[in-house]
Amino acid sequence: MKKIKGIHALSMGIAMSLAASVAIPARAAPDKLTVVVTDEPKSLDPCDTDLSGNSRILHNNITEALVNLSPKDGSVVPSLATSWRQLDSLTWEFKLREGVTFHDGKAFDTHAVIAALKRAQDPALACEVGLATLKGLKLNAEAVNPTTLLIRTDVVEPILPNKMSALDIGSPATPGDAKTRTPAGTGPYKLEAWTPGQSVGLVAYDGYWGNKPAIPNATIIWRAESAVRAAMVDTGEAQIAYEIAPQDGTTEEDHAFPNAETSLLRIDAQIAPLNDRRVREALNLAIDRDGLVGTIFHKDAQKAMQVVPPSVFGFNPDIPVWNYDPEKAKSLVAAAKADGVPVDKEIVIYGRIGIYPNSSESLEAIQAMLADAGFNARLEMLETSPWLKRLLKPWNKDRQPSILQTQIDNAEGDAVFTLPNRFTADGNQSTIIDAGLDKLIADGSKATGDERKRLFQQAFKYIAVDAVNIAPLFHMVTIARVAKNVNYTPDVQAGNEIKLKSISYR
Repeated sequence: MKKIKGIHALSMGIAMSLAASVAIPARAAPDKLTVVVTDEPKSLDPCDTDLSGNSRILHNNITEALVNLSPKDGSVVPSLATSWRQLDSLTWEFKLREGVTFHDGKAFDTHAVIAALKRAQDPALACEVGLATLKGLKLNAEAVNPTTLLIRTDVVEPILPNKMSALDIGSPATPGDAKTRTPAGTGPYKLEAWTPGQSVGLVAYDGYWGNKPAIPNATIIWRAESAVRAAMVDTGEAQIAYEIAPQDGTTEEDHAFPNAETSLLRIDAQIAPLNDRRVREALNLAIDRDGLVGTIFHKDAQKAMQVVPPSVFGFNPDIPVWNYDPEKAKSLVAAAKADGVPVDKEIVIYGRIGIYPNSSESLEAIQAMLADAGFNARLEMLETSPWLKRLLKPWNKDRQPSILQTQIDNAEGDAVFTLPNRFTADGNQSTIIDAGLDKLIADGSKATGDERKRLFQQAFKYIAVDAVNIAPLFHMVTIARVAKNVNYTPDVQAGNEIKLKSISYR
């Protein structure tokens, strides 16, 4: 397997510089836990948990949803709702847990859920859950009594309980006309402080309805560099560190696990020269994915052809992965140029610093591969906020042609959590406009069983093979470093959820 030059030298240099400064590990106080992640959350509003950086702090720590999804098989399990049933094709009934209170002392009841649903669907608030998971649905909720809720949909939604797992519920005192930075939820921890640029502090909520956390005080901090995050566990500054790079994750404290994320490059297919299918195909053929595995990406990462892993309902097993064929890529670029396509135009590769380990190095390698195939590509690495402006609409009509480094997670187990927002004409992250694809996705979202699977598989095939709207890279594996005295095993949901309640000291 061909290796990418420079990556091993880079990791050696980082390791040597850190080794010189590593101190004897300090033992953490038994009532305190520090977790280090890649970057600061952009929001702590309960309606913004569709972004993983927000969700990993909020979900099931500060705020909770009516239901959860099992990390073992994606099945729906109780949380703030104890049971649910479908009354007719458009109506679901949820029975709510009794005796639950929010951190501000207000009671959890049907009216709190109705308020959360209203906020999530308010276009003026632009809640991430409304723009993504609940996109295309109009939900009307009715309180039968304080613990019995009816939710009616405007279209058939066979997996509404699954979707409710994404709706975290804040106190009814949460502002209805603005986002909040001080959420009050029902979770095992309440927000103590969010110090911008530094940390988020949480403290156990004494009135929590479930099992109490073993560690009452938790602090979330962020550092961009993998080697720094790893070293913080070694020195005792943190007890858990996420997203450790392969070259750094070589100790017995490093735990590798599939994280339900698929890395890819989103192609802006509306702007020349990327509006020519031959150019988009050439871009895919120019990337040596085999050379990236085991060097820049984890050795267990799996080459992807679609944006969900095989565990997701609707995954299409019959789509072949791209082969590395730089000569064919060059010929496609030349053919497009002969037909007047402006292939010499500069294409910007937008990357996000710290989106995954070696994110910058991966794009540096891909930029070189594209240059070899005749592309004029410039790399621009962005912090999270400016990157989000490239990810989410609205975009400037006069923008440069670009490809965007991103990754899509689907721990929910159904393709509907991935397709509508990212691949329909009015999707908040979609660069494709295709009525036929819109219909496939809409029909699949309403269907059940084998018909649902068939339609979603057709949609994935169309995106990857016919439209070539993406350059898929890998179904990802990530590494978490866990201190020896800590009981914690990351699961497939760990990228979106730090399950603080489950963590304890040995």
